[in-house]
Amino acid sequence: MNHYNVQIDNMYWERIQLFIEGHTNDIDIRDKKVILRNLTETKEVEANDVMIDGNNYKARFNIAILDDGNYLPTGQYLMIFKGDLDHIAHVNQELLDPLNYELDENQLERYVSFVTVNDKKNYLLNNFKHQFKKGGNSKTISYSVTPKISKEVNEFVLDIKFNKPRPKESMLSSKIKNIKKKYNKNSFKIRDFLFKLIFNVTKFFNMKKGNTVLFTSDSRPRMSGNFEFIYNEMLRQNLDKKYKIHSIFKSSISARRRFIDKFRFPYLLGKSDYIFLDDYHPLLYNMKFRNNQEIIQVWHAVGAFKTVGFSRTGKKGGPFFNSVNHRNYTKVTVSSENDVPFYGEAFGVKEENIIPTGVPRTDIFFDENYKKNIVAHMENDLPIIKDKNVILFAPTFRGNGHNTAHYPFFKIDFVRLARYCRETNTVVLFKMHPFVKNKLNIPTEYEQYFVDVSDYREVNDLLFVTDILISDYSSLVYEFALFKRPMLFYAFDLEDYVTSRDFYEPYESFVPGKIVETFDELITALDNEDYEEEKVVPFLNKHFKYQDGKSSERVIRNIFNY
Repeated sequence: MNHYNVQIDNMYWERIQLFIEGHTNDIDIRDKKVILRNLTETKEVEANDVMIDGNNYKARFNIAILDDGNYLPTGQYLMIFKGDLDHIAHVNQELLDPLNYELDENQLERYVSFVTVNDKKNYLLNNFKHQFKKGGNSKTISYSVTPKISKEVNEFVLDIKFNKPRPKESMLSSKIKNIKKKYNKNSFKIRDFLFKLIFNVTKFFNMKKGNTVLFTSDSRPRMSGNFEFIYNEMLRQNLDKKYKIHSIFKSSISARRRFIDKFRFPYLLGKSDYIFLDDYHPLLYNMKFRNNQEIIQVWHAVGAFKTVGFSRTGKKGGPFFNSVNHRNYTKVTVSSENDVPFYGEAFGVKEENIIPTGVPRTDIFFDENYKKNIVAHMENDLPIIKDKNVILFAPTFRGNGHNTAHYPFFKIDFVRLARYCRETNTVVLFKMHPFVKNKLNIPTEYEQYFVDVSDYREVNDLLFVTDILISDYSSLVYEFALFKRPMLFYAFDLEDYVTSRDFYEPYESFVPGKIVETFDELITALDNEDYEEEKVVPFLNKHFKYQDGKSSERVIRNIFNY
């Protein structure tokens, strides 16, 4: 798939009709549909009319009836020439050259002030924006169509925004809504009161330090990850004979707690002497624990990669300085001294309370028996990998969270990747982030080369059979570094990702492998076996203080003084 086969040379409006003109290179578009498709691949609409003259085309979009007789809803839409192969429309570079616009001094100064290349491009493309205001001057109701380069996928999109007030409710609906709102408010107050009452009463009767341990997570349905390794180590050392071990889990923050746990949870929070967490746990942050209680954060991710917590103060979604989030941890375990200041910054806790013990769940990578057994198990589960080179493609998601998470699969040239697999006896396993809404559709002719393993429960097990990892901003690179095998970083939106999410260390000097920003560069790196593999060992030594498979033991020793 060559994204430059279709170019956009001009855009203009006639009333509510958008015309997009352009040309093609080396492809026949007469049998292709021109469509707009949103990034989560849940909406696809066809152009009202397409005129083709040789290599030139003109597509007409009537915004008012584009969606099966209705207006095009809010979202970002790629323009695609759809056929056996999809071709993404790309903006002609002439439309992105400031010299082709009559910019006055103020406009030129504004253009130069933008930090990223895409910000500059979008400033120019804003010339083709069209905004409709109700009645011509409404301040509350407007519909805008903005051509831009999306920061999520680094491709041209039409960004549709419909700002409109909520429809007026009937008097009956409004009364019912207010009753529900009042009920929910009072219900919350009662639940919060009972929760804190149970907690405080239990805490009062357990002021003396005891021997109760609690593992709890708001986003983990069972004992797994770091919890599982710590728990198993406690059993191995027979600590279950001395300590009473409890656990309360919940599959996600939005899931409801079991009825019995609504009472059991505050009771155990007040009683427990050691409380292990592995993620964000909002119910704990407003609680005033006893001075002799230990709140231990064994964060689920290895290392410090993308910024989290207070490191995002002042940015969208980040807490502010007076937030109570994370601040009541008494101990935090990390992989190395290098991570101490970053975790102190993220959680708002004293650096002296952050202990470089190593990460318990990485102990498995040093277990030779497990390695032998899991390879045999994986070959049985995935017979396609037997006697093959294995690439694991495991990127993070794009979007603003769980509801909009997606991955732009059109950024993968499956034809060329299949060619590489055929020539090198390779298969590719695709492990997408669990948040990703759109699904990978593998064509039948490529099923001998590609497998979607997104539903496979333990990603770490996949690493044992992986020869090359392709990722972008996933912390999985820490675990894979322990194998000392090559990695490629397909970061097609790097500049925009840095400005919106940011990292604790400069990405270019941080990642243990070659960075590629286009699929051409990715295939070339694979063909030439150019992985910059020399970066792996220095990365490993910097981010893993211990490489001995005994991190769980060190956590137990530091927490329980054994």
